[in-house]
Amino acid sequence: MSTEQRVVFASGFESLFSRDLRAQVTPELDRELKACGVFLDKPFQAAYSIETWAAAVEATAKHLFPGEARPVAYWKLGRSTIEGFAETLIGRASFGFLRLVGPVRSVERAARTYASTNNYTKVTLNRVGPTSFDFHLNEKHTLPEYDMGVVEGVLEHVGAKTPVVTLSSQDPEGFTLRLEWTS
Repeated sequence: MSTEQRVVFASGFESLFSRDLRAQVTPELDRELKACGVFLDKPFQAAYSIETWAAAVEATAKHLFPGEARPVAYWKLGRSTIEGFAETLIGRASFGFLRLVGPVRSVERAARTYASTNNYTKVTLNRVGPTSFDFHLNEKHTLPEYDMGVVEGVLEHVGAKTPVVTLSSQDPEGFTLRLEWTS
């Protein structure tokens, strides 16, 4: 068993707290984020513990989507994170490149993409069809719906038509998503 501390890098927080999302932050949410160590009025730290990330995602989903069931709020926040990333200089460049290589190769690069936002995510892929994959993530700190929203948003940005991301299974270490789209 690894004793390495799981951390999320500043880039993950920058994508989550995009300019558009920051405009929606209420004083209550700002207080809750500060209580867990996230200060939106200061530059982000190089890395935060996974517990801080999970608390920030939970608080943000709860405050920004108060009328939604928790899984739906997480999914919407995942989509919002990708929209925020797409507005950054790095996001525009990344999605420009990934559109060129297409959805299949973009999915195949997922392990590298996740490695740019944290030090722990392992992606296991199993191609099940020309435009479908089983996509396992060793994520157990946030609801799968957050990553479902992220992955669906990425698929749209890289040119996948009508992407559908569903939760196939969960295990003690993470979950498997089925990714499908039309070509």
